[in-house]
Amino acid sequence: MYWWMPLLWLVVTAGVIVLALWLHARRRARNLADAVPVAHSDRLTELPAYRTALARYRAALFGAVLVVSLVLVAAVLMSSRLVSISTYQPEMRNRDIVLCLDVSGSMVDYDAAIVRTFRDLVDNFDGERIGLVLFNASAVTYFPLTTDYRFVQEQLAYLENDLSSPLSDYEFINGTLLGEGSSLIGDGLGSCVLRFDDVDKERSRSIVLATDNYVAGRPILTLPEAGALATERSVRVYGINPGDVSSKEYIAEFANEMKQVVLATDGGYFALADPSAIPSIVDGIEQQQTTRLTGEPMLVRTDEPSWPFVLSVLGTALIMYFGWRLKR
Repeated sequence: MYWWMPLLWLVVTAGVIVLALWLHARRRARNLADAVPVAHSDRLTELPAYRTALARYRAALFGAVLVVSLVLVAAVLMSSRLVSISTYQPEMRNRDIVLCLDVSGSMVDYDAAIVRTFRDLVDNFDGERIGLVLFNASAVTYFPLTTDYRFVQEQLAYLENDLSSPLSDYEFINGTLLGEGSSLIGDGLGSCVLRFDDVDKERSRSIVLATDNYVAGRPILTLPEAGALATERSVRVYGINPGDVSSKEYIAEFANEMKQVVLATDGGYFALADPSAIPSIVDGIEQQQTTRLTGEPMLVRTDEPSWPFVLSVLGTALIMYFGWRLKR
């Protein structure tokens, strides 16, 4: 709001009021000039009842003029859009989290449920940077590390729909089929480890790895080698395995290998159906050392129409009241 706008409107309003009073005075003078003299009218005007009624009329008229002036001032203030200006410095934490999702054929029945788990997981964080990597034979960054949680939830919702819709165009597989074979778990985890920036700074780094650890190709890195890389870079890995169920004992060796690797990084291992998975992962990440950081200052402008609006509403009600009194 420009500083001179309220002043201009007040000057205009005052001019309108002065003009109205002048026109009223001129009309009254003309009416008096045309009036017919009545003898002994002072006897009527001296009556107590007349003087009381005249005083009430003048008070109501003065009140009406005053209230109309206040309503005009309130309207001027609302039209000039009063705002308050403040600065806000968002608070961030020095924790980075990469969600690492296996989108190979053996995971297709579980990925939508895992993405829903990721969405629930994100709801438990505030200020941490979060990114998402999809992998099969190769890995792609679905979105990089960011603190824009609205963007994160929008992207996860879009991915969940792409994974579960019968009309899906399978856009999520783009860029994930460039290796030898499929479901190269070690390469996927290694790629997720490399997605962290600022590796020399004191930032805690965590990966939430969702896979059944069913390898069907020739990876560059085995899963234990990728786990060693994570440990070397101080990255904790939390594993979510949808294949770890009693009805699939034939892949127990894959589940055991995955469990040993993630636990060696000081992370955690969970079955997808485990109700303690989300709270346990959140607790594990939040227990890591964190420092509250201050982001770039942001200028916030907030409309402040409240009291002019209330004044105009009350003033309108009073104008109706004074109109009723004057009519009587």
